[in-house]
Amino acid sequence: MFQPLLDAYIDSTRLDETDYKPPLNIALANWWPLDKRESKGFRKKFILHFILSQRYTITLHQNPDKPADIVFGNPLGSARKILSYKNTKRVFYTGENEVPNFNLFDYAIGFDELDFRDRYLRMPLYYDRLHHKAESVNDTTAPYKLKDNSLYTLKKPTHHFKENHPNLCAVVNNESDPLKRGFASFVASNPNAPIRNAFYEALNSIEPVTGGGSVRNTLGYNVKNKNEFLSQYKFNLCFENTQGYGYVTEKIIDAYFSHTIPIYWGSPSVAKDFNP
Repeated sequence: MFQPLLDAYIDSTRLDETDYKPPLNIALANWWPLDKRESKGFRKKFILHFILSQRYTITLHQNPDKPADIVFGNPLGSARKILSYKNTKRVFYTGENEVPNFNLFDYAIGFDELDFRDRYLRMPLYYDRLHHKAESVNDTTAPYKLKDNSLYTLKKPTHHFKENHPNLCAVVNNESDPLKRGFASFVASNPNAPIRNAFYEALNSIEPVTGGGSVRNTLGYNVKNKNEFLSQYKFNLCFENTQGYGYVTEKIIDAYFSHTIPIYWGSPSVAKDFNP
């Protein structure tokens, strides 16, 4: 279920090798987390840092008085903070259902299915989640396999995936009966999603749905290992908080990774990204 997605993602990350990485000075005008350590949100585990670091030696700062090759900003907090950075290209990036303002930004990376020539790149949030999943399965005990020429195999593999995901591994490796799993799972932290909440109540009235998040929790605690939890159920309610064309987050990826069938609501065009 997840392996074809992983293979396609790995193919998309392949870059030609280079011996020289020129410097790239990146400013962060408005980034999460919104505190004095904003730059920690743009470190090695973030997909844009991972991609750019294949080609450049990256330096980060948050000082409008210092030179920068590009400056990144997002709609959290005060988006216009980016205007204090002069004589540099302004790049919008969002993980939320937000439309870029091209009067404020020179370039944008987001969810929307826009065609704005070289000024816009569609890269939904689920792409970043695929990056993290690829990192996690660089492990000798993982049921999913990375291609040998993948950038992710350059690091030494770990050896504890199965220990942390015993049920997930058993299901993916056909060592347990998937039909003997629980009915459906639900993990959410944002209560302000009326369509999602209403669907949960309707389905739960037919057959109990196990809630492992802070919303509609049935366990008495919040699950810490989401993927292992999801793998113990046949279905997963993976509704987005809001609806928008192209707005597809990590939720459906978590379901596929956990070898459970996603019951999805969100982007009306989700079938363009994932074969139903």
